[in-house]
Order: sequence, then C-alpha cells, then structure tokens
Amino acid sequence: MQDLTVSRSRRASEEGAVAVEAALVIAALLVPLLLGVVTWGDYFFRAQRVDTLAPGVPVGGVAGEFTCQGLKDRVASTVVDVVGDLDASLVGIEVSDVTVSVVEVLPDVGVVVDIHIETPLVGGLASLIPLPGGGSIVTDFSQRLEDVTVTDAVCT
Repeated sequence: MQDLTVSRSRRASEEGAVAVEAALVIAALLVPLLLGVVTWGDYFFRAQRVDTLAPGVPVGGVAGEFTCQGLKDRVASTVVDVVGDLDASLVGIEVSDVTVSVVEVLPDVGVVVDIHIETPLVGGLASLIPLPGGGSIVTDFSQRLEDVTVTDAVCT
C-alpha cells in the first residue's frame, strides 16, 4: 500500500513539473511573438499617419530670393518646424531627416521642389525586428513655391 501512495505522489509532482516546464516554454515562444506583432502594428500605424502630412505642410510660406542651397535649407527647416505640430510621433525629426530637391525653376512663377522625409523608428524592439524600409517611415511629396527666386544659374 505504501508503494502505491509513493508512486501517486511522484506522479503528482511530475505532472506539476511538466506544467511548469510547459508554461516556461510557451512564455519563451509567445512573448517575443506578441511583442513582434505589436511592433509591426506600431510601424504600420505610424506609416499610415505620415502619408497625411503632405497637404498640411505649408512650405508655400517660403518666399524671397535664395541661393540653391539656401532654398533647400530653408524649406527643410520649415518642414521640421511644422511636422512636429502635425504629427506628435514625428516630433523628434531633424533637418538631416528631410531631403529637398529642386525639380524645376520657373521664372516669374516660382520653384517646384520635391520633399523627402525619412524618420527612423528608434528604441526597443524596432531595432531587432526586420521592418520594411529598414524600419524608417518615409513620405514624399512635391510642392510649388510661389514668389521664390533662385540666384544660382543651375540648381539641382
């Protein structure tokens, strides 16, 4: 009778050990998966919101006479000043995240510029998980600047 009692207590302790091991294995597999899903969701949520920036950036307020590089710098700084107010998730962008290309100089009309904003996701799991575009959120748009004169003969 004693053998039967000892084997039942061993079986019960082994079942408890199996349950603990299963919980550890499941936690080790599911927690990273869950965090990865949350990181991907955050990336796509931010990427979707950034596409709405283009109409809200009032770079049309840039006016005057500029050198080619001076115009690019002025437009980039204007974009940085405005974008933080439009989207709180992009508050930390810097002038180096904004690339401005002069597409066309139209005498007596203005200048057409392409604006490219690339903001990297920083922190946490975003650096460990392969995200589209290396984890950077990118938006591109064109803008015609009226009342702008470029003093350089060639501006690209």
